[in-house]
Amino acid sequence: MRGQCAPVVPAPTAAPPLSLSFMNASTAAPSTAAGIGIDRTVAIRQIGTLRNWVVGAIVLSCAGMVSLNLVDPDLWGHVRYGQDWLADGTLHRTATHTYTAVGHPWVNHENLAELAMAEGYRVLGVRGLLLAKCAIGLGILASMAWVARRHGVGPLLAWVFLWLIARNLQAFFPLRPQLLSFVWCAATLVALDRAFRDWGDSLRVDWKPLALVPIIMAVWVNSHGAFVAGLCIIGALLLGRIAEVISRRPAGYLKTSAGLSAVGIACLAATLCTPYGLELHRWLIASLGQPRPEITEWLPPTIDTPVFWPLVALCVVTVAAVAGTTERRDWVQITILALVAYQAWSHLRHIAFFALLCGFWLPVHLRSALVRLRPSGVAMAGLSPGRAIRHTALAALVVSCAMHGWVLAGNLRSFPVPRANYPVDAVQFMADHGLHGRLVVSFNWAQYAIAALADDGTTVGFDGRFRTCYPQEVVDAHFDFLLGDAQGLRNRAATSGPVDGARVLSLGKPDLVLVDRRYENSVEVMKRQQTLAAPEWSLLYRDRIAELWGRSSRYDHPQNEDYLAPSVRRQDATPRTGAIEWPALPTLNHPDA
Repeated sequence: MRGQCAPVVPAPTAAPPLSLSFMNASTAAPSTAAGIGIDRTVAIRQIGTLRNWVVGAIVLSCAGMVSLNLVDPDLWGHVRYGQDWLADGTLHRTATHTYTAVGHPWVNHENLAELAMAEGYRVLGVRGLLLAKCAIGLGILASMAWVARRHGVGPLLAWVFLWLIARNLQAFFPLRPQLLSFVWCAATLVALDRAFRDWGDSLRVDWKPLALVPIIMAVWVNSHGAFVAGLCIIGALLLGRIAEVISRRPAGYLKTSAGLSAVGIACLAATLCTPYGLELHRWLIASLGQPRPEITEWLPPTIDTPVFWPLVALCVVTVAAVAGTTERRDWVQITILALVAYQAWSHLRHIAFFALLCGFWLPVHLRSALVRLRPSGVAMAGLSPGRAIRHTALAALVVSCAMHGWVLAGNLRSFPVPRANYPVDAVQFMADHGLHGRLVVSFNWAQYAIAALADDGTTVGFDGRFRTCYPQEVVDAHFDFLLGDAQGLRNRAATSGPVDGARVLSLGKPDLVLVDRRYENSVEVMKRQQTLAAPEWSLLYRDRIAELWGRSSRYDHPQNEDYLAPSVRRQDATPRTGAIEWPALPTLNHPDA
């Protein structure tokens, strides 16, 4: 009975049952534990308290990871383009803020995300956006834990595994539109889990949650270009289910196959629900068919990238769980996991989708595999550790939660723009001296330059929108300047001619060049300009990370209104230290460099 203690008995010859209660939350009839008479309910409660603290510490650790407060180089642009749309009341169909692609079609697949960022920044401010991003990450992980619980996986095991999922997602959680892709992918996987929860032997489909998938796709296609990955996952899963039902031919299998086909067609049709219609698909076919060796996210992970070992660990756990499970293996899901894992090892940006699939599909198999590993005869029920061990563990968990909470609070409190990574001081110099016009600038800095200088009339030659609004010849000219030949690791159009780093200096007749000194090729290109008999470019500003060059005909002649006297030109070799809170735009009271 509840509250009744079992009598003290002599130590048995066989080992007593042990508890690994993190596997599940079930309780059984009272029994002895370690030969000591103890109420089993009390033991379960004590273990449950420790388990809840462990889960809390893990959740806080996961929150710290998804609250990553590193500034994404494109964030300034995403907010600015959304602000432009809200201010103008119309969607821009051609490239904006550029002088090399005037009138060129702009197929923006991130419209909803940029509107949300612009309005979120206006209403919530920077800290509100950081908090919303953290809530998105925890919401995705919580949905995985909810699905795992529906499949009989206890909270501790689920969150231990989800910590590994969060570790794989961490690098992909700066403030950027792909966060909405993760949201819609998670929503899709929850809907699919509910739709096929009784699939197993009966091959039954719950059509209500499945009907939500095309609606999700219609929103996703307007949020971020990774809807293509979602469409492939949905299509592969539906095709696999159709193949299963046709091969097994249960009653009504033709009706089921037709219904699944209709859902797939509806998802495909939903991708037309954009301002661009088929133009988006034509652009995607042309763009995705070309490699992007100049962009890090499209390269495979290597041992020196931070995401390498978390991905290795996740792959090992995946293989072990699938191999060791006694649950029914869903070969459709396993096939999709294998294909997405291949994509993850081919392109860094696909690691996040592999992690999302694992978070929803693996916990039940991991629990089953771990149950098989326990020694024969060991029960999963109620061992209570001694008081000293409990109190020590609880104290350690309280300290752990406090530490994780401190990290989380710091991530949500600050959004620093490091002066060592962004040209904060160079842009301030430009603002102070009214330097504006057509600007050549590294694509990693270009959208910061747009946000900081566009109101003064500055336009850029190229930025992070890449092929969405720039012709390939402009893309090639920019990377010729930054990278040169890059030992042949380039993808260039045949119409772009031979590699020529200096071509960007005449393309569109720029007025200014803001050089990221970490790109050695662009530094060398500008140095070579100084060796010419009549140099066309003059150095106006230099610090540890940036150089600003101006066209000599505009800035070197005293009779010109844009003349910049040598006495105000600046060269400062001191390190760029500290950070300025985002958006770090130029101010009148800028701190001395």
